[in-house]
Amino acid sequence: MNHGISQIINNLKTANIAGKEKTTFGFSKFRKSILDKLSDLGFVSNVKVTGAVPIQYIEVSLVYETDGKPKIAGVQQLSKYSRRVYGSYREAHQVKNGYGALLVSTPKGVLTDREVRAQKIGGEFLFKIW
Repeated sequence: MNHGISQIINNLKTANIAGKEKTTFGFSKFRKSILDKLSDLGFVSNVKVTGAVPIQYIEVSLVYETDGKPKIAGVQQLSKYSRRVYGSYREAHQVKNGYGALLVSTPKGVLTDREVRAQKIGGEFLFKIW
């Protein structure tokens, strides 16, 4: 399922560079949970599922600053299909002094670095975003 992570990262980067308002992804519960978490953090908005049951899509609105710069300044993928990165809550450090976030896949779902430290659980480190 990490192929879905790289697709999310690439789509968000290229859509931001192109200045697009919206982008779409193929639906999966894992992708939806990642995009919902990014929406909670303020990097994207309006995460909604469109389409009929066999073929569904996730439509996401991108967020820009008042001067037109994209809200997402950078993304670094940590876990890849060929190399998974796991860690405990002690290894989930702040990203860009708290201005960014580390997304972690845990048994309780996709959580940020702050939530992982507060709940004291570890998991697979997916990517950093700032």
